[in-house]
Amino acid sequence: MIRQLSYWSRKAYLIYPFQVLVGALISILVSPKTLDHQKKTHVLLKSSNLFNTIFAYKANQLWPILFFSLAFLQVYFHYLARMDVLPLPISSSQTRPSYLTYPNRWLLLKNRVTIIMIAQYACKFILKYMLLFLSFQFIDHVFIWTGGECSSGSGTRSAEKCRLENGKWHGGFDISGHFCFLVNISMILWMELHMFCRFIQSEDMVWVVNKWVRACLAVICTVLIIWICILWVTAIYYHTILEKILGCLMGYICPIFIYHILPKIELLHNYIHI
Repeated sequence: MIRQLSYWSRKAYLIYPFQVLVGALISILVSPKTLDHQKKTHVLLKSSNLFNTIFAYKANQLWPILFFSLAFLQVYFHYLARMDVLPLPISSSQTRPSYLTYPNRWLLLKNRVTIIMIAQYACKFILKYMLLFLSFQFIDHVFIWTGGECSSGSGTRSAEKCRLENGKWHGGFDISGHFCFLVNISMILWMELHMFCRFIQSEDMVWVVNKWVRACLAVICTVLIIWICILWVTAIYYHTILEKILGCLMGYICPIFIYHILPKIELLHNYIHI
């Protein structure tokens, strides 16, 4: 399971542009009337369907559980990998203050690594919310600037508030929020899965992965697959081609910033990058 997961998590970044490409081709080849008829006829294609309501609109409540589950596995397995299984050096038998003995130094190292990793995940969690907040501020403002409004008549400038008011976003250039949001949170989980699998393999700890760890990974992968299915509906039946392309591109803001830009900043290396 770990090998397969390592492979697919490494290639996951290709899934979402592929969906946009296929969705664009279908929207060109199939008439808008046919697509609109299918969207109105089939329950699973409506934005109010159960899967979309639970796994897309409620994803902000679901994602932290998945993220911190992976964070716990990362911290726990890093801790196990640093367990004191090495023989004591000869010098440790010599008389010295207790706080300088080999076991105590090793315990301090393990604790320091654990604290650093917890700080890293706290930073990632906060950054995700900050970056998505800024992304959706941009998306909503572009929509308003291009003449869009909420059908509820409240004058709200937020797509989320418009939905809560049972209104509809219409009239403006609507960058796909589904792609922006779901790709961002999915890619963060894919990156964490890849890092976890790579660490397990490099430390030869596959034998430590028990049924509970496999069950946790299976749940995370199931949710990721459901999000991919939801995005297939978005890619084929909703938004213009340009709106989907821009939404998909914005979906890589969090993973690129958190996992590729910040690790290159030496000052933050010990706190952000694992």
